[in-house]
Amino acid sequence: MKPLRIENKIARQLWLESQGLSVSPKGTLDLLGMIKKLGFVQLDSIQVVSRAHHHILWSRNQNYREPMLDILLANDRSVFEHFTHDASVIPMEFFPFWKRQFRRKKEQLDHAKWFKGLPDQHERELIKNRIGRDGPLSTHAFDTKITGPKKMWSRPPHKLALDYMWYTGELATSHRINFNKYYDLSRRVFPRPLRNLDVSDQDQIDWLCYAALDRMGFGLPS
Repeated sequence: MKPLRIENKIARQLWLESQGLSVSPKGTLDLLGMIKKLGFVQLDSIQVVSRAHHHILWSRNQNYREPMLDILLANDRSVFEHFTHDASVIPMEFFPFWKRQFRRKKEQLDHAKWFKGLPDQHERELIKNRIGRDGPLSTHAFDTKITGPKKMWSRPPHKLALDYMWYTGELATSHRINFNKYYDLSRRVFPRPLRNLDVSDQDQIDWLCYAALDRMGFGLPS
């Protein structure tokens, strides 16, 4: 099939529309709909006036207020957190198409140098058992220390364990307080029907590729 050629001006308009930037940032706010349209919103600790992800949402609708995102995550469970190119909020209905990401991260982290010192399976199970018993916990609930020389990305063992289990889908973000992440068992965060929905790897890949293309607005044939 011969590809459709479009002018640069139209390409720019398509991209702005797909990113929710083609209309005035006013009117009725549909926050979840906005996030679905974007696909995800990266969470960022950078704060100038407000954290970067709040700028992203407010710039698309100025009726947005910061607590609204926490409500979607912690109360409504209509979004979840996981890794895109960084920690991001993703519409919960996308979860069945994200399962292979957990497996892929496990395969990567099992051989990653920056996870050297990761507690073994038994020690990780003890952490999960404590969360199961006590409820969502942040890193501040644990007191293991970094051993050896401290480097920029050094993490204490408990933080390595929590992050590993978050990346691999054993734990999930329950909520955040002052941007501190609270980890909970994934079964208490992800709804059972979505956890039980089985989507083949190929269907997940196709969905992810088409979703990315939708959010770019256009693309080259190769």
